[in-house]
Amino acid sequence: MAEVVQVAKEELLIAAPYMKAVEANWVCDELSNNRHAKNCAVRLLTDIRSDSILSGSLDLEALNIFSQRRSGAEVTSLPRLHAKVYIADSRRALLTSANLTPSGLDYNFEYGICLEDPVLVSKIRSDLEAYASLGNTLSNEDLRSVTQVAQKLRSEYEQLTKSVNHRLNISFARTLRQARKQFLSVQVGNRSPQSIFAEAVLHALSNEPLRTGELHPRVQSLLPDLCDDGAELIINGHRFGKRWKHAVRNAQQYLKRSGRITFSGGKWLIAQHRSS
Repeated sequence: MAEVVQVAKEELLIAAPYMKAVEANWVCDELSNNRHAKNCAVRLLTDIRSDSILSGSLDLEALNIFSQRRSGAEVTSLPRLHAKVYIADSRRALLTSANLTPSGLDYNFEYGICLEDPVLVSKIRSDLEAYASLGNTLSNEDLRSVTQVAQKLRSEYEQLTKSVNHRLNISFARTLRQARKQFLSVQVGNRSPQSIFAEAVLHALSNEPLRTGELHPRVQSLLPDLCDDGAELIINGHRFGKRWKHAVRNAQQYLKRSGRITFSGGKWLIAQHRSS
């Protein structure tokens, strides 16, 4: 990891579902001590969700440290992120099993590979950026808001584990529901359902043409929280949930009308991939 951070000059991209404050400070220290990285931008891809907060795997304090110490740092909440990738410019990329945590970088038995081929590094960066389009980049206000929610959630959870008070259990359940809705809200941002599902359709079709019956499960796997078959979900005034398939079909038709995808031979495909 140090070998990646120390060569970053223009942008350091970090993709990891779990991050801790101590490692965030270490990265910022390394960048500050490198005179070539004075203006190096930091871009973070992570998955802000209740389970990670409650387990202590993700410190939102870590995200705030980057935001406060590195001007212009970007935080993107990306659903179902599991990759751990660290990229310095287009010069070096580390693909590893290690999260940005003390356990991942210092204590666990982890494994990874460091690449310096600019073509491969650029391809990896491009793939991550394409996936990042499914998430939402948080504003400073968004980050402060979810941090407050996470602190309350964590505090009530710690009280609950030390008590058998029934009222605490009810209060925590209410806070957990509110937290999940808030985390989903920052994942969605100001985008419309059509915009979000259109990005998911394009991502699902980026590797191969798919029939509708194949496409919809792919979209659901990319956006599981927005494709809940068992509930009517409303976020920022927009309806998701049981109507997600209808939203996907609308996105497909929008993309078709705009010439970005086409339907041929019973399959949907990216327009430029159509055979002549």
